Amino acid sequence: MYDMLCAGCGHRTAMMMLDEIIKEKKLKEKTILALDVACCSLLIDYVDYDAIMCAHGRVLDVTKGYKIMRQENIVISYMGDGAGYSIGMEEMVHSARRNDDVLAIIINNGLYSMTGGQVAPTNVGTKLCDSPSNGNIGLKIENIISSFPISYLARAALTDKENIDIAKKYIEVAFDKYMKHGGFNLVELLSPCPTNYKLKPIEMVDVINNEWTKVYKIGEFVNNV
Repeated sequence: MYDMLCAGCGHRTAMMMLDEIIKEKKLKEKTILALDVACCSLLIDYVDYDAIMCAHGRVLDVTKGYKIMRQENIVISYMGDGAGYSIGMEEMVHSARRNDDVLAIIINNGLYSMTGGQVAPTNVGTKLCDSPSNGNIGLKIENIISSFPISYLARAALTDKENIDIAKKYIEVAFDKYMKHGGFNLVELLSPCPTNYKLKPIEMVDVINNEWTKVYKIGEFVNNV
């Protein structure tokens, strides 16, 4: 399963968790997955429920439009950090400002994976193919949208079992809040990309646990009714 993804890729773990939650809640027939392009797009071939492929960075707008037309459906926005925090930052900020009915999963690996591993706004100073210096300061979404009247905002890491269990718990909380009250619910997942960082999967896990989490704190930042 997910054999098109690289070894150690965090998308595999994220989608397995999401599939488990959807099927545990018996909501497969009501769920629509709105996917961004790049590595996210590969997942459309693996889910056995409906999915929409969106223009790059426009996942939240597509989600809002679909939800207005089909309010009975559960629409999950699934995108990378480039889509959410770079080309799609305008949509992100205004969707949070409006407190749109959103259930969003952001895969944060600090780079643009499918196009060769260029530095993304979320990179924490790692030297990459287009960043000979390491002066980049990682963008923290909690510093940007926490002041808005959103429903839920949390971050977890897709590394070891303990952190993956926390990630699933946060997604379940966001899922339940979205189902009961709507509003803007976002879970960011620090995700391995061993291929573009040129590391072994276990080395990538160590980098996230020992370096990235010093910049990107794990936890719940907003939890409103």
